Amino acid sequence: MKKKNFPHSTNNSRKNRFLQIMFHCIFLFFLASFLGFLWEVVIFLIKEHTFYNRGFLYGPWLPIYGVGAVLFFLLLRKIEHRPILVFLLSGLIGSVLEYTIGWFLDHFFHLRYWDYSNYFCNWNGYICFWSAVGFCVAGVLWVCIISHFALYFYEKMPAPWQRRLLSLLILAFLIDCAASLIVPNQGNGITFR
Repeated sequence: MKKKNFPHSTNNSRKNRFLQIMFHCIFLFFLASFLGFLWEVVIFLIKEHTFYNRGFLYGPWLPIYGVGAVLFFLLLRKIEHRPILVFLLSGLIGSVLEYTIGWFLDHFFHLRYWDYSNYFCNWNGYICFWSAVGFCVAGVLWVCIISHFALYFYEKMPAPWQRRLLSLLILAFLIDCAASLIVPNQGNGITFR
């Protein structure tokens, strides 16, 4: 006799798949936020020979990189076999995100964490041609290579360790957000005004 598929079994598999994608996104958010932090630190170490903790928060993460990485992952992973399209869409997605966040921070918090006013083809100093090219390259690397390796290692972790890791990261991030809303990370080498 053939076993019947009950509707709740399909709902459970959808729910499990949704939760898996959500946990992947949280993990990728923190990984990319940390990698973005390292990237900014290295750039300023090379340019100014000084360590700057860049960004709105105090911890070793820059959420704009994490949000961008999650958007790239969610919106572009189904076309990862078309790297030229991933390249072009990454530039568009990254530029829209950078402009939106830059405008928001500037208009609501009166903070400017980057200023491309002196760069080629800039738009109100929030985005420029070279930052868009950077998003294009980063998007291809992230979608086609880095996220695969990162999720491979994440999935190799025992489930309890995955939950502990994400819980600790979320807790530390929320504490950092609360502190930064009270006293934003700003000053020489961090903000442009």
